[in-house]
Amino acid sequence: MSLPRLSSTVGAIPTPHPHTSASGRVAQVLLRTWAAATNLLICGRRFLLLTPPESEQTNYQGYVPIADALDDLLTGLGAHAHHGHGLNDAPLPLAHYAAIFDFTGLIEKHPETTVVHAHSTTDIHVIGPDNTELQDPHSSCPASAQARIAWARAHMPVTTAAVQRLAERGTLMDQRIGLSLVLEPKTAVLALLLHEAGATVSVFGHADEIRDDVAHYLRHQGIPVYGYAQMSVQEEKHAAVDFLSQQLTVLLDDGSHLIRMAHEDAYAPVALRHMIGAAEETTSGLRPLRIMERDSALKIPVVASNDARSKTLFDNAYGTGQSCLFTIMDLLDANHEGLHMGGLHVLVIGYGDVGRGFARLIRAFGAKVTICDTDSVRLLQAYMDGYEVCISPDAVAENMQWIVSATGVRHTINSSVLACAPDGCVLSVIGGVAQEIALEEAIAAGASWEPTGDRAVDILRFADGRGLKVMDKGGCINCTAGEGNPIEIMDMSFGVQTAAVEYLLTGMNARESRLHALPATLDHGISQMALKFFAPSASVLSDFSLKHDAEGRDTLRT
Repeated sequence: MSLPRLSSTVGAIPTPHPHTSASGRVAQVLLRTWAAATNLLICGRRFLLLTPPESEQTNYQGYVPIADALDDLLTGLGAHAHHGHGLNDAPLPLAHYAAIFDFTGLIEKHPETTVVHAHSTTDIHVIGPDNTELQDPHSSCPASAQARIAWARAHMPVTTAAVQRLAERGTLMDQRIGLSLVLEPKTAVLALLLHEAGATVSVFGHADEIRDDVAHYLRHQGIPVYGYAQMSVQEEKHAAVDFLSQQLTVLLDDGSHLIRMAHEDAYAPVALRHMIGAAEETTSGLRPLRIMERDSALKIPVVASNDARSKTLFDNAYGTGQSCLFTIMDLLDANHEGLHMGGLHVLVIGYGDVGRGFARLIRAFGAKVTICDTDSVRLLQAYMDGYEVCISPDAVAENMQWIVSATGVRHTINSSVLACAPDGCVLSVIGGVAQEIALEEAIAAGASWEPTGDRAVDILRFADGRGLKVMDKGGCINCTAGEGNPIEIMDMSFGVQTAAVEYLLTGMNARESRLHALPATLDHGISQMALKFFAPSASVLSDFSLKHDAEGRDTLRT
């Protein structure tokens, strides 16, 4: 991976703004390269930055400003940066670090963590603990699906433990579990773990959310996969119908598309006959299910996995925030020259967990963020968090360089917003429903598509000559054009989904055809397993235990 040119950095004092200086852009590219190659989490993690000693004047003056800029960036993103000149300077065991950024050129690899070769002015290399070079899966020479799945599995202790718990009890034997999830390496790990634990597992993937190489690997392991990346709308519907005709006992869904289709006799007349229940892991997917529950149309128990605190407080804010932002940056800066983020005007529509997480992270890169939300409480929260706020996106769209929809609501970026957005404005969806940007309306009104030649970036050209950059035709950007959320985050989310399976198969109160909250005992169990991985020295609530009161609420007692 090529670095931005350092002619203005090496041996020079960086410019005042850390996000527009050459040092800041190099730091940005270093971190983006590591994140793309590893798909690991930044927030909360520890990083070791090794720089030459001050006695090596030329190298010291060149690389310390970059390391300092990287420190600023990591800190702003919620990570911890430690500095030193060698491995012996690390204040913690090296296994506690997500990565070592080596500016000295002396650390080739380390068996306990990843090493980023940051000392070269021409190439960045990310080396795994086994001495293999880790690559962006969208690069010209990506690792195989098998290697990426193995890498993900090595970083998913929570899901592994949660499935193992069910395997030891024999809970999954004779169960037919269907996964309708974004099919990438982490989903493959969940499928393989459930398969190895005794369940009969199959996977469905939407055309824009399926990695064909991962699907091929799962099929080779005996796990049927319904769908492929280039299938038509009609072929996708047929694949979904075939998937639902397998007499599934449990369905894990993302977006509730298959849960809802299973209720339609025209498509899946026998889908619910053997189904014990389902679980839904997204905010946008729960929205129509709540309407079905209200109308007494829900015919099976559905666990609202998204509402579990171990899921929504982490997946939505930290995982989606990082994966969406970094995917957008990588698409806009395919040559890794470093984006000028300082002072960038960004409008984020929707201040739920997803919007809040995205806004916090892009502000760490120096962007000036405005929040729009129709909920006055959320808007007040955004104001207290230090953002500019507005009720109507139309009022501010003309001044924005990026507009991001984080609502999961159709036509969030509607025709009025599109009419106000300036030439060159970047439009992205991180909420996750079809037509979150009113693209069909725009095309019907005379706009047209123009390719840019860059992956997943197209120009929506209007009759007045304006061209808006649309990320991946309005798809949920981290799922359709990225590798999904960081592994550790999806480890927690799939731990929650596994806990939902446990509840559906063993819970005495899980038989009613309605939406069910994941019991707090299971929710806390997932967070405690994750805490052991992230912060093994932290004290868990060992002096407390959970009980259920007479109304079914969870309370703490000493």
